[in-house]
Order: sequence, then C-alpha cells, then structure tokens
Amino acid sequence: MDMKAILAITAVGISAGATQADESALVLGKSTYGALCTVCHGDDAKGTGSVAELFAVKPPDLTTLTKRAGGEFPFADVYQVITLGMEAPGHGASEMPIWGDYFKTDALEDRGVKPGDAMYIAVGRVLSLTYYLESIQE
Repeated sequence: MDMKAILAITAVGISAGATQADESALVLGKSTYGALCTVCHGDDAKGTGSVAELFAVKPPDLTTLTKRAGGEFPFADVYQVITLGMEAPGHGASEMPIWGDYFKTDALEDRGVKPGDAMYIAVGRVLSLTYYLESIQE
C-alpha cells in the first residue's frame, strides 16, 4: 500500500475520534508548526508569516478553520492537506508543500529507521500537527 493510501485511511479512521489529543501530541505538533509552518502562516497562525506576501494565494488563517467549516474542526480535511498538499482551482497555484512525503523522507534519514516505520513516524507527525491546529481554534 502506498503512502497516500495509508495516510488517507488513517485520516478517515482518526477523524471519527478526534476530540482532544494528549499533551505530548500537542507539544510535538506545536514544535513541528514552529519549525515548518511559521514562515508562511506566522507565529500566530493567521497567515502573516515572513514570506506570506510573496505568494499569489495568501496562506490562510489557521485559527479560523473550525469557524469556516461551520463550527466543527475539519480534522480529515486538514490532515489531508498537510499530508498531500492542496490545489486551489480558480484561485491560482497553491504553494502548500506536501509534508507527508517530507516527514517520511526525514524519518528515513535517521539511522536504523525502516521504510515501514518511517511511514508510521510521518503519520504521527501529521496527526500531531493536525491536533495542534485543532487546539488553537478561535
């Protein structure tokens, strides 16, 4: 099974029970956000990162995902966008990186990590980041 299929299945399964992540998942998610996402989305996650003005499509305010989805955090959608990137038809090309592949490659660079284990590490990082984003909703 390829990475896209595994990550998509995981997102669907997890979204049904995505209420509150434990503290360690939030810490990892916040750390990942700080290291990889702030340059575009900003420290405050409002789309005000240092390079945001360079994009044709401005990075969105990530603190209003729940509000824009009608009051329920769109866990599976957020997970999928982080994992597979996104397309914005009619709104120009998206600059959103495909983080699922990055996380898998990053895990494989660690000595002794097998490809199957790298997949689980990537899933965990995406889940942690998604839980963190859920935790900062206004």
